[in-house]
Amino acid sequence: MPQLSSYKLPCGTKKFYPEKLDYLTRKGNYLLFHTYSPKNKIAYIISPKQKGMDIIVEGQPGDIVNLYESIGLDEHEIRDENGVFLYKQAQTKEEFEQVFEKFVR
Repeated sequence: MPQLSSYKLPCGTKKFYPEKLDYLTRKGNYLLFHTYSPKNKIAYIISPKQKGMDIIVEGQPGDIVNLYESIGLDEHEIRDENGVFLYKQAQTKEEFEQVFEKFVR
């Protein structure tokens, strides 16, 4: 069974993502994905770091989905018995930072 990593959103909701993203992050990749908290009905774009997570932006679910879809980075998927997990990946730190210059809170 594929391994999952966990993190907590600011509201305390515990979420899971494929451990492969931790591996990619340790190897120097810059990743992001979006998630939703049913507790506070807020969506987030998250970027895993070597230790912890960065919340890049938060907002209403529809707005976050539209923002995520508009980000011009390559989208990848991990498909396993836990389901399908989508994430976007930048090739360099500069590319990653340029994407979010106007969104970082």
